[in-house]
Amino acid sequence: MKIFPETFDVFILGAGPAGLCAAIRLLDLGYTVGLLEQEEFPRAQIGESLSPGIRNIFEYLNAGNLLDDSMYLNKISAKVIWENKEHIYERSGQNNGGIIVDRSKLDQELIKFTVSKGLYLIQPGKLKKAINSGNGWNLEITHNSSEIKINSKIVLDGRGRKGTLLNERVPVAPPAIAVWTHIDNKAVFNEAFVEAVDDGWLWGSPVCGNRYRIMAFTDTVKFKKNSELHLLDLMHKTKLFAPLTNQLKDSLIETCSVTSFVSQTPWNNQFIKIGEAAFTLDPLSSTGVEKAMRFSLQVAIAINTYLKDQDSEDPKNFYEEKLIESVVNHAHWTADYYQNSWACNDKTEFWIKRINFQLDIWNHKTAFTTKLEKEFNAEQSIFEHKQTAPIPVDYILQRLWNEEIVVSSNITFKSVYAIDNDCVVIKQALIHPNLERPLVYLDQVELFPILKSINGKVISDIVAYLNKFMTIEKSKKIVVFLFSNQLIAFA
Repeated sequence: MKIFPETFDVFILGAGPAGLCAAIRLLDLGYTVGLLEQEEFPRAQIGESLSPGIRNIFEYLNAGNLLDDSMYLNKISAKVIWENKEHIYERSGQNNGGIIVDRSKLDQELIKFTVSKGLYLIQPGKLKKAINSGNGWNLEITHNSSEIKINSKIVLDGRGRKGTLLNERVPVAPPAIAVWTHIDNKAVFNEAFVEAVDDGWLWGSPVCGNRYRIMAFTDTVKFKKNSELHLLDLMHKTKLFAPLTNQLKDSLIETCSVTSFVSQTPWNNQFIKIGEAAFTLDPLSSTGVEKAMRFSLQVAIAINTYLKDQDSEDPKNFYEEKLIESVVNHAHWTADYYQNSWACNDKTEFWIKRINFQLDIWNHKTAFTTKLEKEFNAEQSIFEHKQTAPIPVDYILQRLWNEEIVVSSNITFKSVYAIDNDCVVIKQALIHPNLERPLVYLDQVELFPILKSINGKVISDIVAYLNKFMTIEKSKKIVVFLFSNQLIAFA
């Protein structure tokens, strides 16, 4: 093991995708990063079905080759029974872009990649004590019967669900439990199944190692103590899974809690939760790993900002804002998706609780949860997406070339957090009825300075002005975007 530095900039607990993603990004930013993993690798891990966006993240980390493994499964099609009990929806896997990986292998390869970039690793080891020194954290770690003392300015907790104690978890969905098993995939079953039933829903998919995973998600209240009988009961109610029940004989049945929650104090004196220690998604989403890694990239930006200016409140506020945004968006999305199920019409307890869930912070009132409650209960704005035909940029500009324009009177600006040069900064965001959300950048170009400088000018002068800072093609594209969305108009 390498000789450890006296003090780390960042020390990470847990070598899951969230922790390793943060480590890679922070190492790229030049920081000294250490990591503690309790288990030896490779180790079995569920969560193998990764959404299409994971590829962009791995490419961004220069680790895209880790997904190029002949063992991994691509282009898995699916049969879905959800909105209509009698209709099987066929979802093609040709252009989906998702991938089913062997997490024990992928996580091991990712940790090797991170160590090659300069990560200081303790594995296996266990955190014995964490003490806030007022200027960082003092950690006591046991490793191979010896004790290691670590000092770190920041600690990132990426230990998954076990990283947040039960009394620190704020439920953001009703309680739920998963029951799952594997069967031999002798028939080379190469498609996934998703089906709703009265007391839950089921997911099945081929996974690496010639196995087929069957998982049922149900209410903890309805869960029977005999997990095998409970799984069989749910499968018998389905069209897609019922033919597989006779293959469950002698299969190991496992269970775990899948209740979605958020930590009540996710950023506490530079002890910061990431991944499932911060927020667990409803299992309805297949984007858990992707969102955990994407959030880690934002956390790395917040940490970079904090380490450059430790008196600034912006990094913590930015982190909490992004976490609350994720929680609220996901909660409303899942409620809507559950409401679209045919089983919701049966008004069984499982479905009704999920579409009528109310956030309760009574026993978890903190500064963070108070902000979360406000956003969670805020009225959701409805934005109508308009189908627009491709814009003939040159044709439009040719007709408007000598026209004088003014900035729309409906435009307002709002101070928001944004990212600039790997730091959290405050920028002016553009607000307009034709925009779905406040907009700071368009194609990586900041809009506020542009709109403040073009009022009363003709189109040709505006394009020429923008062309000083960007290509002519991008200049034209921005002008046409502003015009077509009525953000600018004729004088």
